[in-house]
Amino acid sequence: MPPDRHPLASPCHTLVGAALFVGLCASPPAQAAPGRADALRVQRAEIIDARGFEKPMVAATLMVPAGWKHDGDVRWSVGRQCGKPYGLRLQASAPDGSDAIELALPEAWGATNHGSPLGDCPQAGFRNAREYLSSWIGRHRKGARLVEYKPRPDKSQMPAQNQWSGGSLRSWVDSGQALIAYRQGEREMHELLVTNVAFSQTRLAGLNGQVLESLQGHALGVLGWRSASGPVPQRHFDLMWATLKTAPEWQARINAAEQQMAAENAATQAQISRMQAESSRETLAHIKRRGEIRNEAMQETARMRNETWRAGQATQDRMHKDTVRTIRGVQGYRDPRSGGVVELPQHYDHAWQLRDGSYVLTDDPNFDPRRDVGVAGEKLQRTRE
Repeated sequence: MPPDRHPLASPCHTLVGAALFVGLCASPPAQAAPGRADALRVQRAEIIDARGFEKPMVAATLMVPAGWKHDGDVRWSVGRQCGKPYGLRLQASAPDGSDAIELALPEAWGATNHGSPLGDCPQAGFRNAREYLSSWIGRHRKGARLVEYKPRPDKSQMPAQNQWSGGSLRSWVDSGQALIAYRQGEREMHELLVTNVAFSQTRLAGLNGQVLESLQGHALGVLGWRSASGPVPQRHFDLMWATLKTAPEWQARINAAEQQMAAENAATQAQISRMQAESSRETLAHIKRRGEIRNEAMQETARMRNETWRAGQATQDRMHKDTVRTIRGVQGYRDPRSGGVVELPQHYDHAWQLRDGSYVLTDDPNFDPRRDVGVAGEKLQRTRE
């Protein structure tokens, strides 16, 4: 069975020719291509941060089927001491409501073996992506049946460990996906859900041989695609997932803010250390080391978040853009309107931008958007920028 065809997929998702026209089953018949169903047509959805800085900024983008309505924003929780103080949220849906894509807000939690809380983290002991997804489904998809679960090692990261005298820090990312089914009104819905969870585990040598352990988890949001016509083919879901990325300007501002916060926290910790140095040097050493471990864990979690939702993209300081795009499964094209670069899935030979701003991807060298889709368009040129 081809990898892009789920065994439960409906005829609406059958491959015709070299590609598929996404949204045909969800959109009204008048929106379907009149003579061909061999093209993937998408449009860019933006997640806007309206409150984080002095002006609204595009925080992230995602390609969704053309013709869908969409809305995305950044939710801030200033003062939060567990996970990040912000989270990305997006909702996109077909005109008739039969299909929808949703990016849910991130969540963080923690657990220790000595009773002390980890900031204001809720107490939970999820050890992997499957345990977290099961909890999320139970809280957000009441009555859903689990059809299938499978790990996503292609999106996970192997553990990295730092050791020193008296302790260790271990960090890793576990990814997984679940296919669920449930009733929504009169419709039987199937939804494919994925999540990436960044874990950090610390071990410290305490008094009298006691080992102090803590485990913190940070789910980097849950991304889902639900459909009333049967499970979304894996290929289409992964193509959509590959285009989710943060905007460079917004990410740079976030990184700068986090660095400033880390510097302020370090300065505060240094002042506390000076005040307490005379009272108890042994206690001071434990307090200082715990602060350092927490900062290391927060920095590692931030790094993992920035890399993981880019579908395996390494940081720009370490890899060229063409290598990054290969890992994420996208290709850069010159945007004829803005002169900038738009990233689209690289699994097709040709790309077009239509007059309405949507994009068409196809393997057909003779594709004519005016003839085949009914909308004029311009063929896009690939770029390495």
